[in-house]
Amino acid sequence: MDNPIVIALIVVGIVFVVFMLTNRRTEESEEELQEYPYVTNERFLSPAELNFFKVLQEVIANQAIISVKVGLGDIFLVKPKDKSKFRTYRNKIDRKHVDFLICDPMTMRPLIGIELDDKSHRRKDRQSRDAFVDNVFGVAGLPLLHVAVQRSYAPKDLAASILPYVGIPNHVPHIPQAKSVTQRASTEIICPKCGNEMVVRTVKKGPNAGKKFWGCTSYPRCKTMLPYTG
Repeated sequence: MDNPIVIALIVVGIVFVVFMLTNRRTEESEEELQEYPYVTNERFLSPAELNFFKVLQEVIANQAIISVKVGLGDIFLVKPKDKSKFRTYRNKIDRKHVDFLICDPMTMRPLIGIELDDKSHRRKDRQSRDAFVDNVFGVAGLPLLHVAVQRSYAPKDLAASILPYVGIPNHVPHIPQAKSVTQRASTEIICPKCGNEMVVRTVKKGPNAGKKFWGCTSYPRCKTMLPYTG
């Protein structure tokens, strides 16, 4: 086996065999893909989602655009201080979506997200996911409203929670600046999810460190956050 010609011929033979086997697997894979076993999802929205969507259409009318099941990766950009961690942060929002996204009718700029919470949101794994999504919306300054699934909804109550964010051009109501991140503001801000008072807090970590937002006083039981404008 010390003959270099013999060794070279063996190597060439091995490479050829590997090439043929790989090419065959690729052809078989392409043949499998040509089957295209896809059908339309006739229930793109669940009955509960469709019921809420119809009420939401009544509330929004033509004042904004309602998008459904929008991926977080389409809503938010990842801009970490350490660019080497881009993929890590990106992976955290991949394969996650918000149930409804209300957008400006002229620019399609996101105005407010809406999560329709059914009983699955009571699971610990789901609560962890919800807390992460709440934080993403909070630090990005985009409101996220949680609405519990119901058989029927009061359009007036829903409008009171949503319409302040879809007015044009000032979709976010002015909120007076608080004296500190722990002191309650003189003008009371009510949590749209649980009805408790909200206070101004500051993001402590991440690319938005130092940025202020409104947080519910019943945290961590309620993780609702709203954008702060001062």
